[in-house]
Amino acid sequence: MQEIRVELPIIYGENRRAYQCKESEVMLAGPADTGKTIALLTKIHWLAFRYPGASIVIARKQLTDTYSTVLVTFQKKILGEQAPVSSYGGEKAQWFDYPNGSRIWVAGLDKAGKVLSAEHDLIYVNQAEEISLPDWETLTTRTTGRAGHIPYPQTIGDCNPAGPTHWIRTRAAAGSLALFESRHRDNPDLFDQQTGEMTEQGKARIGRLKTLTGARLMRLYHGLWVSPEGAIYGVFDEEKHKIRAFAIPPLWPRVVGIDPFGAYTAAVWGAFDQETNMLHIYREYYQPFGVTTAGHARAILQASEGETIFAWVGGGPSERQQRVDFAGAGIPLLAPPITDVWAGIDRVNQLLRDFSMVIHDACPQLLSEITDYRRRLKDGVPTENIENKEQYHLLDALRYLAAYLIGPEDRAQVVYHPVQIGPQW
Repeated sequence: MQEIRVELPIIYGENRRAYQCKESEVMLAGPADTGKTIALLTKIHWLAFRYPGASIVIARKQLTDTYSTVLVTFQKKILGEQAPVSSYGGEKAQWFDYPNGSRIWVAGLDKAGKVLSAEHDLIYVNQAEEISLPDWETLTTRTTGRAGHIPYPQTIGDCNPAGPTHWIRTRAAAGSLALFESRHRDNPDLFDQQTGEMTEQGKARIGRLKTLTGARLMRLYHGLWVSPEGAIYGVFDEEKHKIRAFAIPPLWPRVVGIDPFGAYTAAVWGAFDQETNMLHIYREYYQPFGVTTAGHARAILQASEGETIFAWVGGGPSERQQRVDFAGAGIPLLAPPITDVWAGIDRVNQLLRDFSMVIHDACPQLLSEITDYRRRLKDGVPTENIENKEQYHLLDALRYLAAYLIGPEDRAQVVYHPVQIGPQW
């Protein structure tokens, strides 16, 4: 059998460290145009040749986004015209077959289907800052080693910096994920790797990044994890409002906010410390559409077992049926006393401004959402519309909880009799 020689780009700096890393979870972060995607596409291309029969996935949050972005890079800069790799699906390739039986699949988390339900040796997520922590954790359950072709199965990704409490950073800080921060000097198109001097191409491309403003400049040029332009909860301060989780004392009154409908069902648990007048958000629930209402309710009740919940509150004005369904499943869900979205947001901001609320680090997805929640910009000016509002289910649950505690009269009022959650549920 004729040996196939593979020509690969040379990878430098932090990109190379991520390329070589064999940890089970790897993330390569950095500003725009540092060579992150090239580095990880090179890695999966080499692994596909190195290990016969390997099953690898290229994924993004939205399947349609892969075709004009990461797949163009893969086909033009990695495969080229000489690689002995065949694709299936034409311009919208569904997979790539290698001569040794390896296959690289193409998938989107919005249309996971059979691809992301199967076992794989490696899953690579492009623009991983766009996906949720539960999405990432689900992918890690598909790369446990059962596929059996690559000796070190991995879930890897690249990302641009996002909010300062994004789950990528918190997962890295917890030691679950190896995080590498690439820089423009790591890209050989931008910097001569021998002399360290910027190339002419680098001057032009970095020059364009320097013209960005605000948070986009901080993220895409400087590579900093900062809150976005038009941040809705800009008052949130990680140093002040995020604390280490601890066991909540049994006598602290508790309320649960629930977002009962959408792509995800979400819930947050709040407990009130009467000595310090502090609301503690100590637990989150975040599960995708596909589970029945009874299944969601059962999981939320199980998480609350042994706790005295004074009220369950949630759902918008049009979600009366969802509240009825939750009541039928054992959770008597109350309608929030405030229906206006911005009025509810103001109640959350009031708690943050008064330093009357903290969020436990046991709520990584909520922490990820709160520093990325932003107004939609028009001509660089924030509007009254929320960018991608449908993605922030935990923040909706938190808004419902705050609206219940700080109602129209700005005072807390318990209107539901306490219920002890126990085995009878």
